[in-house]
Amino acid sequence: MEDYTKYALGASFGGIIVKMSYFLWLYPNDDWDMYVRFGYLLFFLLALFLGLKSYKGKYPTADLTSDVKTGIKTTSIFALIISSFTWVYYKFVNPAYFANKIEDVNIAAQQSEQATENAINTAEFIFNAFTHSTITLFGMMVIGFFYTLILVLIMRAKPAFFNS
Repeated sequence: MEDYTKYALGASFGGIIVKMSYFLWLYPNDDWDMYVRFGYLLFFLLALFLGLKSYKGKYPTADLTSDVKTGIKTTSIFALIISSFTWVYYKFVNPAYFANKIEDVNIAAQQSEQATENAINTAEFIFNAFTHSTITLFGMMVIGFFYTLILVLIMRAKPAFFNS
């Protein structure tokens, strides 16, 4: 197993542990959701950095394309695991989360007296485990590509700094 795979697996399981710890001990609320997202981002960037650093340690003369492919592989593994976990989490572990969000939209629509069925249908589409996990996967892949490019270019510009 390649090192970048180990880092991606470790980081994704670290993110899952953070999310489940948050669910079990802090019971989810909107005030703490942001910190869990930052935790995911921290693990994401850590996996990308360590995966690329390990790869560059083994193959210091690898070309730009190989470096980017390695970064994308790392972020792909992480994104697939986290988006799958996101679906399981919102479908089975905490299904009330999106039900509460839909209810909030429904209450707000009724209070404004401009409630339309479209607003409720849109909320039901957006606040859905499948939609959320798909957006998570797509978002992490796009962000992973840009972070990979940036990190690879920095590592290529200052290779001595990252080889120590």
